[in-house]
Amino acid sequence: MTDSKKELTSDREWLVNQIAHALRNPIFAATVQTEALHLRAGDPSAVAKTADSLHEQLLRLSASIDEMLLFGRPIHASFEEVSVAEILGTVVSRYANGDRVDAAEISADEVDPGLTGWWDRNAVIVILERILDNAVQHTDEPHRIRITAAATDDDLVAFTISDQGAGIPQEILENALLPFYPQHSGRPGLGLAIAEKFAAFFGGRIEIESTPNEGTTVRCLLPRRANA
Repeated sequence: MTDSKKELTSDREWLVNQIAHALRNPIFAATVQTEALHLRAGDPSAVAKTADSLHEQLLRLSASIDEMLLFGRPIHASFEEVSVAEILGTVVSRYANGDRVDAAEISADEVDPGLTGWWDRNAVIVILERILDNAVQHTDEPHRIRITAAATDDDLVAFTISDQGAGIPQEILENALLPFYPQHSGRPGLGLAIAEKFAAFFGGRIEIESTPNEGTTVRCLLPRRANA
């Protein structure tokens, strides 16, 4: 990466971080107030329904702010030898339970139990979850998605996530890793940008192939032994 590109990336992350911090406190206060409003109003009333809706929107906005902060902050990692199979198992179970977005049917191929990487475990999960979030948002229920992981000949681990969803038009695909582009259903369009940032931190990269109306395949390639 050239010095000018590094400066552009640094400035962009700083700006997003500042915006997020400016919005976080009033959103938190409003969320607390809507919780109190709901408790006072009682379930049968129209006021309670309004409070429920408002509270839901504030939670969505708060989640978006958290994504902005994740993108804007420096990455702090603790490196250790981690099991690729264990990471996939953790991620798949979270989506099966609907812990992040809509519950999704994610199938994971068997992974060599000896396949490991020298990474920060939570940081790798961040990458996979942002790619999977994007896949869930662009596939119909029950959100069938396939994830695989395998070593490559050049000492990388390739995580591959495939769906049969709406696909990505070419004009959007060219900019899919940029922050805030594109937006989806009012969300800030940061998921793939976060995945790309974390992959680059490990010395890896994100590759995307997509055909409109057929589906999308996203590959995350990470060195098996990332630099600490």
